[in-house]
Amino acid sequence: MIRLADSVPAWAMLRAHNAPAVLSVLSAVFEGSNRQIAGSDLTLAVESLLIDIREQTNLELPKSAVAYINDWVKLGYLTRRSPQGSREEFYELTTDAHVAIDYVQQLISPQRVVTKSRLGTLFNNLQDLAAETDPDEARAISRLEAQRDQIQSRIDNIRINGVGVISDEEAVERAREILALARDLPTDFSRVREEVENVDHELRESLVEGQLNAGEVLDNVFRGVDLIAESEAGRAFNSFYELFLDPEQSKQLDAVMDAVQSRDFMKQLGPEEQIEIAQLVDMLDSSSGQVHTSLTGLSRSLRRFVQSREAESQQALTRAINQAQQQALELAKRGIAPYEKVGYELELTTRQPTSLSSWELHNPKEYRIERSMEVNESGEIDFEQMRQRIRESEIDWQELRVAINDVVGSKGQASIREVLEEHPATQGLASVVGLIKLAHDHGERSDGTEILQWERPSGKRYQARYERFVFRRKVGRV
Repeated sequence: MIRLADSVPAWAMLRAHNAPAVLSVLSAVFEGSNRQIAGSDLTLAVESLLIDIREQTNLELPKSAVAYINDWVKLGYLTRRSPQGSREEFYELTTDAHVAIDYVQQLISPQRVVTKSRLGTLFNNLQDLAAETDPDEARAISRLEAQRDQIQSRIDNIRINGVGVISDEEAVERAREILALARDLPTDFSRVREEVENVDHELRESLVEGQLNAGEVLDNVFRGVDLIAESEAGRAFNSFYELFLDPEQSKQLDAVMDAVQSRDFMKQLGPEEQIEIAQLVDMLDSSSGQVHTSLTGLSRSLRRFVQSREAESQQALTRAINQAQQQALELAKRGIAPYEKVGYELELTTRQPTSLSSWELHNPKEYRIERSMEVNESGEIDFEQMRQRIRESEIDWQELRVAINDVVGSKGQASIREVLEEHPATQGLASVVGLIKLAHDHGERSDGTEILQWERPSGKRYQARYERFVFRRKVGRV
């Protein structure tokens, strides 16, 4: 245990000088469904909590939020991940951090008595264990017949006396027992995820060091064998995940959750306990989904690592490094003098080494910004030139409005084509688009279509067929 005090992050976290602050911050940030948090959000949340702790306590917290987060990653309290396709890093609690926080939570809200619910859970689990490990057929049949008789007896009793439900106090006790089990699940999920990552690391290390044959692993990949999923941690999680995703089981779980939340005893639970029960399924879905994503991602990565022959390159590099280290140790044991020939030849790389004295240092004075500034005299504004520049970048709505009103005033009504015939598109396609926009806003849809024509500044003519709209009255100011 003395060695564990220094090697296990959970123990080190509880022994830390500022342990109360660390535990308070991490438990407050990573609560409820906040299992994985973006780096920017984590920094803001931690900074705000640090300010509150400094104001309300005498704890010395001199570092910034970013500095503390980096320290917590190094100490093993947080795991930092960079998901593929994401520009931001994400953080989550490590298994050791979960263990430390759970321990403190037990100190805050201890289990004061041995409840009937907990004893019943223990007894039922022991019964199930004894039954499911008993190979005797006669005893198995006898147990099932006894269960059948008990069920029939309960049915007969309900028909005679009605349904008997447990008291609200006992229901609250059982609900809190369920919550106690549910609070352990994030730690379990985190532990499974770390075990899966350790399996991936060990497989890669074995491949690189030659303990595993890359050809054999590649054969397994082609035969569909997933080495990570087939590990002990992978099989345990997949069994849970398949059960959780089973349509029939999911349907039953949703129905049970709806039924429990509709019961009167729920009102006797605290607000936080009610929220925990309401979010139980979402928590299971989110946490298990993260583990499943990690497991499948690591499996694909290992498959690519082997298929791309990257493993062979890493093996060659490892062999070269090990060989160089062995030769260096041999030379060190012999006590070679600096001027003595060692008998080894080194192949030079394509990059030629140069002396530091040949480098030219950067002189900041060469890039000094002059304080003097040349001031140009102000000139007169050419409003016509400014108008032309505006026309080049924006639709001239005033010109289009005048054109529409002119044709409507002379003919009583006008289509888009008729407006363009009387007033050609001076801005090319932009004028046509502007007329279509005004037609949708102020015109009326008519039957059929019509050909719209315009000319570009280069002189090339274009035409397009569009729905027929009619302006029956003049267009007001746009």
